[in-house]
Parts: sequence; structure tokens; C-alpha cells
Amino acid sequence: MRSTALGSIFIASTFLAGCSTYSSNMRVGNDISYASISDQREAVRTIKVYDTMPEGAEVLGPVDAGRCHRSFVEESPSDALVMTDLRIAAYTMGADGVTDVSVEKTSALTKNCWYMLDARGTAIILPEE
Repeated sequence: MRSTALGSIFIASTFLAGCSTYSSNMRVGNDISYASISDQREAVRTIKVYDTMPEGAEVLGPVDAGRCHRSFVEESPSDALVMTDLRIAAYTMGADGVTDVSVEKTSALTKNCWYMLDARGTAIILPEE
């Protein structure tokens, strides 16, 4: 009886451990961001996306954002929308840009979503001119 309970706990904890791989900065569907419209506009204008690390840039740290597709009667989240969320997240960190950006579509059934569109990158500060 005890080994069955321990086995059940192990299986449950292993299954739930997969939940932590998703962005903590997750929105559902195509809802408007939690940031004010002016902050969204400023983030999109200010935060540049770089293919490679600019010379002299300083790494602030990892940044991520995700969108959950929960209902087939709603429009699927777009790459552009999750990139806006990523820029807003970098903006709140005080970054000037992001680099090493990837957008990935993964299963998210453990988050009550059909799938997750997850953007990850590295927030950077550019040297002052």
C-alpha cells in the first residue's frame, strides 16, 4: 500500500514538473497586453531585436513571453503578438534590445491550453554613445 502511494506521488510530481517549462509571462489567446497602450507603443519603438549580439552590449538576462491557445473558436496567437509581449517584458527590465530570440510552438495541455506559443531571448543593454 505504501509503495503504491509513493509511486503515485512520484508519477504526479514527474508529470507536474513539465509545467515549469512554460513562460511565467503567459497570456491567453490574443488578449490585449496587461501593459498600458503608451507602454506598449514605447516598448515596440524602443526595444530592437538583434540577430547577433551587438558589439559592446551588456547582457541583462533571459527574457520570455508566451501565449496560450485555449479555444478553437478564438483566433490563434501570432508570432508578432508574442514578440510584442517579449519586447514589453524586456522594456520592463530596462533593456535596449533582445537577441538570440526564438519562438516555439509546444503542447501545453498541462496549462489547460491546446498549445503554447513561447518566445525566449536575451535582454541586453547597449553601450552609451
